[in-house]
Amino acid sequence: MRERLPLFAGLALLAVAFVLGSYAIAGGIRNRNASNDVIVVTGSAKKRIVSDYVVWNLSVSSQQQSASGAAKELAGWTSTIRSFLRREGVEPGELTVQPISTATVTRSGRVVAYRLSRRLEVRSARVQEVTGVADRSSALLAQGIPLAVQSPQYVYTKLPALRPRLLAEATRDAQNRARVIVEATGAHLGKLRGVDVGVFQVTTPNSTQVEDYGVYDTGTLEKDVTAVVNVTFALK
Repeated sequence: MRERLPLFAGLALLAVAFVLGSYAIAGGIRNRNASNDVIVVTGSAKKRIVSDYVVWNLSVSSQQQSASGAAKELAGWTSTIRSFLRREGVEPGELTVQPISTATVTRSGRVVAYRLSRRLEVRSARVQEVTGVADRSSALLAQGIPLAVQSPQYVYTKLPALRPRLLAEATRDAQNRARVIVEATGAHLGKLRGVDVGVFQVTTPNSTQVEDYGVYDTGTLEKDVTAVVNVTFALK
């Protein structure tokens, strides 16, 4: 009988451990289910804005057999371009003329020509005026100037001030959606548990384009700014 006492004691301890373990597992399941009594809903808000800033780049190049010849021709063309921009209403503070960049043209290891280029950039809050100048810049091509012109880039500078309002609207949209879904099932919407803010999308009007890291369209004057949030609510 004495030999069996350790065996009985061991079995008793094993039974106690099993019971305690069962209670712990049951408690864990209850806690896990309680934490899962939530609903996650996506909300969005969109606003149409008009760009309030424009960036316009243009450049001109000259290629001659001698560096001095290319420099002289480029200086003449640059002067003509600057005069044109001034006549068209571009203000001195809006125009930046970059330094000359130089490259050589080689053939069979020998320099046969020099290519000199200069880039000009216009930055302005006078969006419509600069857009008009860009449209009329083809007059320089008619004069034989090999001008390379990029399309104006349109920017909205007040986006930081707009973000909080759109986020609030998107959160309210998520709350309204969640309430409709929950009430349709007979449950009730509880407190806010968390908010996951997505990246802002600045797209062409009525676009469906979405990128993981956000979109920022600069090709159109008008844009749609969209905010998206994933909101978690408790259920009760």
